[in-house]
Amino acid sequence: MRSFFTYLFMLMAVAANADDYVKDAEPSILEVHYTRIQITDTTQRDKHFFKDPVMLRVGATKSLFCGVNRLWKDSLAAVNPSLEFKVYIATMEENRKNGTQNLPEGYYWSYIYKNYPNGCLTEKNYFDGERRVYEEEWKKPQWEVSDSVKIILGYECFKAIASYRGRRWTAWFAPEIPVQDGPWKLCGLPGLILEAYDTRHEYSFTATGLRQNGIPDVGYMAYDDKRGVTKQLRDKYFNDWWKYKNSNFAAKMNALYGNGKMPEKKDSAPKYDLEETNYPHDL
Repeated sequence: MRSFFTYLFMLMAVAANADDYVKDAEPSILEVHYTRIQITDTTQRDKHFFKDPVMLRVGATKSLFCGVNRLWKDSLAAVNPSLEFKVYIATMEENRKNGTQNLPEGYYWSYIYKNYPNGCLTEKNYFDGERRVYEEEWKKPQWEVSDSVKIILGYECFKAIASYRGRRWTAWFAPEIPVQDGPWKLCGLPGLILEAYDTRHEYSFTATGLRQNGIPDVGYMAYDDKRGVTKQLRDKYFNDWWKYKNSNFAAKMNALYGNGKMPEKKDSAPKYDLEETNYPHDL
């Protein structure tokens, strides 16, 4: 345990150097932390889900949404790869002792940039052995605001509903916080979105805290760009993800490194889809 926390303190000490990997940076005016819950098997919702700390970092012209654990891992790996490996091993050992199998980097790996480049939305992720990125026109949800009210983190929030990217979303926003942004790609309301979920509750975001001081600059995180990033069109990016999730991983590995025999294909289709579902689902 002592060595684990030692590595964490060392991680904090080198984090400042990670700023060298942030492109087109500008001062942040607000950082919002959320809990993101993703159902990974809609037939067994209470047993199969991911729960990640995620954050929204807002500047005057752009914002970043990403997983907290993934950001720490990528920034440390860029500044001090050997230390990152030690922290990874120490964290896995702690998780093993605690009887958990959580990944140190968490389960949410996307970096989402609103209005970067100007007028665009950019998403970068890693799957199927490749770092991938796409840009698209930044299209905001068209919200219908109701009179329903509830309190979140001490702020009076109003309810809004929109159909966006294949799902029906409910958002609760706080007019007291004049930031027209929110978790994931949700935005465009007259106040910060503090809670959001789709009608099937397969995805949800709930704010856990806000801070306005001592926030790193917001910009494009280029930690892994030197390793190569594949630029794709938006539909190609998501269709590749769908093919990857429907693939037989064991068959791939045997074909590449094993005896050449393809094991019988099992039902490997994912029992969930992404936050957005309006993309080609071709195999």
